Amino acid sequence: MIRAIMEKEIKELLKSKEFISYYIMLIAVIGIIIPISAKESILNRSWYIMGFVFQIIASIIPSGLTADSFAGEKERKTIETLLLSPVPLAYIFLGKVIYIVIVTLSIIAIIFGISYILFIIMNFIEYKNLVLNFYSFKAIYFIFINSLVACFFTTFLGVLISLKSKTVKSANLFNYFIAMPVIAPVLGKLYTGSISWAFILVYQLILLCGIGLLSLIIKNKFKAYSILENM
Repeated sequence: MIRAIMEKEIKELLKSKEFISYYIMLIAVIGIIIPISAKESILNRSWYIMGFVFQIIASIIPSGLTADSFAGEKERKTIETLLLSPVPLAYIFLGKVIYIVIVTLSIIAIIFGISYILFIIMNFIEYKNLVLNFYSFKAIYFIFINSLVACFFTTFLGVLISLKSKTVKSANLFNYFIAMPVIAPVLGKLYTGSISWAFILVYQLILLCGIGLLSLIIKNKFKAYSILENM
């Protein structure tokens, strides 16, 4: 059932020319322009700039998708059909969350791949030396695992806000305001160029506890009939 929800959401996204155009532009700007502009830092093995960028992606990209998850269904007058289906609300919710996380991480992986190839080319042009290892294990862990945890948390929270919002616009507004404080501590550390393993692991633990708490709230406090009654 969760897979069916995910497939439905992905098909709808691929039909949207606006979303596709936006993501292509995003990949081009972040995957090409930013690495070129930050060439000196990257070639000197400083991963903090790209780590900064990937954290923003992991929190900002889900905002638009989460806002549309349930509030969009309300605007399109399809929310009743969705909630009155035999699929439990928790499964619908989880299907939408996983779909958004998959889309976000796919974009992060594409941007990472493009930027990495650019780094190899720029390093060869600059130093006439073929280097394939630009990121330490800590950098790779941070970029992918920390992005995954941050993405899950902001997505859970964003879909929950969308469930309670009447319009996509209001849900989007709340999501953007919430996303930035979530990643602000990490961005501050990256900006100073100093981030420890202890900080990363404690930060991830706090977000995982938040995800667990949100899961309990969704499971116990939200029912399809009560949402329909409050519309």
